[in-house]
Amino acid sequence: LPTSTVTVTPNNPVFTGETVNLKCVIKSDHRNWRYEWYKDKTNNTVILQTSDHYTDRDTLTIRGVNESDQDYYWCKGQRDGRPQSSHFSSEVYLYVK
Repeated sequence: LPTSTVTVTPNNPVFTGETVNLKCVIKSDHRNWRYEWYKDKTNNTVILQTSDHYTDRDTLTIRGVNESDQDYYWCKGQRDGRPQSSHFSSEVYLYVK
């Protein structure tokens, strides 16, 4: 399966009120990926849904970051056809000051 990685802009730590972009990069020649974003929430993994606070696609944008956003994040790609998914990315810890 293709591998995926997460990059954070701006670099850690980020400050409350800033806008943070987490980008999911899938190393693959295939296209038409759908991106799933995960957050740890104290060992209770949740899939992040698109809302005013988060936007999806390959970049997860957190607008007006606050202390509750400090957590582990990771991503995974899904698509129709083969391969149907990518590996989970490694976790990135978002540190909010």
